[in-house]
Amino acid sequence: MHRWYGVFVVLAATLGVALAVASPATAKDKGAMPIVPVADSGEGIAPSAPDWVREQIESVHAGADESGEPASGERSLQVSANWIGCRDVWAYRGYDHFIGYNLFRYYQQVSWCSNGFSIYSWSRFRWPELNAAGWGFGGHLDSYLGGSPTAKRAWTQGSFHFCAGGWCNYRVPWVNIEVDVNGDWSANSGG
Repeated sequence: MHRWYGVFVVLAATLGVALAVASPATAKDKGAMPIVPVADSGEGIAPSAPDWVREQIESVHAGADESGEPASGERSLQVSANWIGCRDVWAYRGYDHFIGYNLFRYYQQVSWCSNGFSIYSWSRFRWPELNAAGWGFGGHLDSYLGGSPTAKRAWTQGSFHFCAGGWCNYRVPWVNIEVDVNGDWSANSGG
């Protein structure tokens, strides 16, 4: 009985490693099974944002006015016809296994507030989401935060890896989000 249990455990572990380490085929190894890049973005708070991100965004919105007071409807009518208020957007880059389950995602969330003339407050949050056994997050590799009073850009890159038997599969996804004073935004990703 114990012997069959051991054989089953070894077979299950071997199958799990084989599914998790499948990498894109190259000209040399066309038989390898690929992992597929995936990306998405949207408005609001990212659906799987951790609690610490949600708390930070709540504190950003608590001081939505330049003076530190919550934004009022009266003030927005007096300033201009431009967009006034705070907005949150998110984007991720990740990889799915060829059979469809997600291995990991690298998220970036940007929150900003505009008075119609300038972006007076903005914040960026980033985090990994690991969804498959064996994949690890190696940290944030690079970052850029900058722009002008009317347009901001947040770019980040992270490192993910899966290692087994002395072989490692590395992925370094990046996410870029650009926002502007009138409430428009765009996101793209790669890696």
